[in-house]
Amino acid sequence: MKQLLLILILAAGGNLAAQSKYTELQLGYYAPYFSNMGFTVGYGIDFKTWEKSAENKRSKTNRLHLLPQVSYFYQSNTAHNLLLNPEVVYKWRKTSKRFYLAASIGTGYLLSFQRQTGTVSLSTGEIDYQNERLHFFVPNVNLGFGVDPRKRIGFYFKAFYGRKFSTSQTNSAFIGLSTGLIIKLSKNN
Repeated sequence: MKQLLLILILAAGGNLAAQSKYTELQLGYYAPYFSNMGFTVGYGIDFKTWEKSAENKRSKTNRLHLLPQVSYFYQSNTAHNLLLNPEVVYKWRKTSKRFYLAASIGTGYLLSFQRQTGTVSLSTGEIDYQNERLHFFVPNVNLGFGVDPRKRIGFYFKAFYGRKFSTSQTNSAFIGLSTGLIIKLSKNN
């Protein structure tokens, strides 16, 4: 049984390695709740590309893309947050064009350092805040568009919606926008 599993894994890996793959770096501005400010860094790997062509119509290029990303954002004087969010992205465009549309799903992990309580020193007037570390599971969906890099540089824009789930906090919505640059790193054959 183990040998059969190993053969299947090697066969699937060999098929994936035979296809040409693009890797890219995404650097951008990240704005959850539209008022928080932050940045995001992602490393995109294509794992499947195919073309569809219909009679009397332009052919379309479709791509499945894996995009693990790390985002940092903060709300002034309230919280600092770190989000690890791997996404599976589906991109489609007309073959002769660079403009694309994208839809993706992600399974994020959010680590949040939030101010919870504070004590006031009556002699100096200074407030000593206590920060609490909170953990959230953040499944999300994303819709966006962009321009694929011609040689090296492109851009993207996306909106996202998700839910923050935690055992110790009330579940809440997670929405926002992200925009930035796409830097093509390599094409492996």
